[in-house]
Amino acid sequence: MADGFKGQCAVVTGAATGIGEATARELARRGAMVGVMDINADGVARVTDAIRKDGGNAFTCVADLLSWDSTNKVISDAHRSNGRLDIVVHSAGGFPKYVNLIDCPIDAWDGVIDSNLRSMFYLLKAAAPLMIAAKYGRFVALSSMAARSGVNPNPPHYTAAKGGMLALTRQAALDLGKHGITVNAVAPANVLTPRTLGMRSPERIAHIEKTTPVGRLSTPDEIAAAVVFLCSPEASYVTGVTMDVNGGATMI
Repeated sequence: MADGFKGQCAVVTGAATGIGEATARELARRGAMVGVMDINADGVARVTDAIRKDGGNAFTCVADLLSWDSTNKVISDAHRSNGRLDIVVHSAGGFPKYVNLIDCPIDAWDGVIDSNLRSMFYLLKAAAPLMIAAKYGRFVALSSMAARSGVNPNPPHYTAAKGGMLALTRQAALDLGKHGITVNAVAPANVLTPRTLGMRSPERIAHIEKTTPVGRLSTPDEIAAAVVFLCSPEASYVTGVTMDVNGGATMI
């Protein structure tokens, strides 16, 4: 797949940092025109410039994924500017801090559900008609090991949101498959990013490394590699699945 995305247009959300940034860079390296999408305008500009300096093609997409109008406009603009929209990768989301079920504030629930799950629905609703018209499309959502296993402590709103993303992945795959569109999810475990390190104590990191069969956290590039495969023509018969990329932390 060295240049397997040449001529294609991809939009990657959450692309100002972490897995989203790594995915945007890799799709561009393999020939795609990449829309770097995030609410962080400075981060969008930085990643777009970096892709261009590396010889790739990228354009900026500053959007608020909690707004249907904003999401629909950016997706429509990306399609209109490039004459096509082949790939959407939804990497935005997350949660602000660890909290258990009892201590989870009532007013914190909607924000985490919306930033992960409602945003995915908006992206699908905006992109699907464009992909249906082209009779081709790839949609990949970043879920989490939290949606696949109850072994490790995770915030309840985050677990619910990421689980909902997996259900929506299957439903969208069912609805869109006949149009040549695949919809899949990737469920990472703990990824070596500044946010991960900032939210976990050294003791927690050591525990994760000890209990993970490969003995370490993943890198953003390793998660991006799985995402990029699901975006590829080679994955044309893979849809409605969740790819676990977690170093063996859970085996289903």
